[in-house]
Amino acid sequence: MTTLVLLSDLIFESNDKLDQRIRSLFNSEQPSIGYIPSCSDPERKYFEHTRRYYNQIGIDNIQYFDLDLEYEERTFGSIFECDAIHLSGGNTFYFLSLLQKRNMVGLLRSYVKSGGILIGVSAGSILTTPTIEIAGYGEDADENNIDLKDMKALGLVNLEFAPHWDGSEDTLNSLREYTRVNRSAVYACQDGGGVVVDGDSVELYGNVSFVDFRESGSADE
Repeated sequence: MTTLVLLSDLIFESNDKLDQRIRSLFNSEQPSIGYIPSCSDPERKYFEHTRRYYNQIGIDNIQYFDLDLEYEERTFGSIFECDAIHLSGGNTFYFLSLLQKRNMVGLLRSYVKSGGILIGVSAGSILTTPTIEIAGYGEDADENNIDLKDMKALGLVNLEFAPHWDGSEDTLNSLREYTRVNRSAVYACQDGGGVVVDGDSVELYGNVSFVDFRESGSADE
């Protein structure tokens, strides 16, 4: 069964229902989370922010696993013993290139199919979907500085995710055009909101709007 949490951003004044739902996904009383940054975080600035968020919802065991400059193949495999894996925000193209370089795409798919929980923030959320093309779309697009050619991501869900939605209809109209061109469906999510995929169930928290080339709707909880 696929269990995913797709977040737009990790903010402390967020949605209590969403926080409670994330905590409820763990069967263990003392769950562990393996954190993968989108690029090396030598001062652990972003890791510490994430660690404090999880501490706030009652999860204390957060471990840092680097795919970039501090990568250690010998020890990295222990991340798959964690109850969940957290994929950070950052440049989506560079993050996917790291997953490809370290042969992590198939391993992460297997981890989720074996019951592991995958939690993404921004770029990390986009990586759970079939393609990261949306990361290069719109005014605030990520730069593909590494000239990444293969945009295929983990493909754990048959939907796309647009983080940091500003709440405007103009942005939704732009995404409608994207879905028409790509014949896809996109969840546009404002910061503080998220999408929880639990098996066949797709749950929306906060301000999330669904854009499909066939139909359109929204949810605001």
